[in-house]
Amino acid sequence: MNPVLFFFRVQNEEGEQRFTRNGNFTVDGEGFLTTNQGYYVLDDNEEPIATGGMDFHVTDGGTLSVEGQVTTLGIAYTPDAAEMVKEGNNLYRLSEEGMIIENPGEEEGVSYSIQQNHLERSNVDSNRTMTDMMNTYRSFEMNQRVLKAYDQSMQKAVTEIGRLR
Repeated sequence: MNPVLFFFRVQNEEGEQRFTRNGNFTVDGEGFLTTNQGYYVLDDNEEPIATGGMDFHVTDGGTLSVEGQVTTLGIAYTPDAAEMVKEGNNLYRLSEEGMIIENPGEEEGVSYSIQQNHLERSNVDSNRTMTDMMNTYRSFEMNQRVLKAYDQSMQKAVTEIGRLR
């Protein structure tokens, strides 16, 4: 079973809806919530989110409160990550046959939690990955030496068998 992946809905420079997993947002000079690349973060009505500044609060459910006005972040998920096509700069679009579920709730049987001022980290153990890479490289070098020795013995066999006495 593939893991369920959640995405924030954003608007690219052409005004098209795209998706990102990078929640490291900022507020631009006009007071809109944007990605680090300047793409507008969209609400559940596919509209850019105006915060008016840095003074806002995001709840665990993805509701953004600004001076008493409530907006819901545009959250979507796909049950199959292979249905998303990478477009660079942390952007994805849905493939032709892909399915994305907009604004998921408890009725879909999935849940998520948004945490303001927190970023999701990679689930890769860099120490183990580096150790595995070094072991793989050592195995490659050892196999390379074996092939070189075999090649030298074959070269010797060919030259000595071909020599007349």
